[in-house]
Amino acid sequence: MRRWLPTGFLAVIASLSPPGTGAALERVAVPDRAHAEADLWRQGATCVTGYFNLCTGWLWVWSGWEHGDVVGTVHEPCCSSGATLVSTSTYVWTGAAAGYGFTGSIQISPADGAGCPSGPLAQQSFLPVTGANLQAWSLPVTGPIVVSVTLTSTQGTPQPSAFPSDHPAAGPTGPPAWGSCYPTTRAAHSYYYGNSLQGGLCPGSPLFDGVGTAEWLEWSALFECSTPTRETTWAHVKSLYR
Repeated sequence: MRRWLPTGFLAVIASLSPPGTGAALERVAVPDRAHAEADLWRQGATCVTGYFNLCTGWLWVWSGWEHGDVVGTVHEPCCSSGATLVSTSTYVWTGAAAGYGFTGSIQISPADGAGCPSGPLAQQSFLPVTGANLQAWSLPVTGPIVVSVTLTSTQGTPQPSAFPSDHPAAGPTGPPAWGSCYPTTRAAHSYYYGNSLQGGLCPGSPLFDGVGTAEWLEWSALFECSTPTRETTWAHVKSLYR
């Protein structure tokens, strides 16, 4: 059984049970540190999706990955019809050094009815570096997609990568966001999909922190729409970054 165990400030315990995994996967509460905003806007990209919320000033940082573990986010194109995925961004709290077998892969897949990847549309190699990791795609899509990262550690060295998420539970200096600045009806979009070498996990396990479901920080997707994006879409996008 894999357990997601908090360390540091909070003592909320949540358990996930993907098949056959052993090492503990940990999360720790940290203050939201200032980081440079990557210039994600590109000519032709007309809308962006992202599901995280930074209203509490606290983050969870998740670590303890094993070789073959898969994490990802389901993105619903923000186009009324006809979408091309221009690029994606994944944010990494702690990256991995090159040359130690940590190069994994990032892939785009159609999302099935359970929000799981169902066959790759495109794939790139992925070496997590600290900060924003940007990928260019130019990929036509017809519905929801999963942006997933498979982490590798092929020389027996512990996988050092850590990914931040937003923080639904109470931080050391504030009340829980769940039910206040996070709506309790917020649908989960970020998942742990189990271990690809052991059959994976579908449906994936949301990032439950004992109070609500967290979302991977700054995992975003940029789409080019064949028809103009409605003004209401922009208002919705802006609300995600408050």
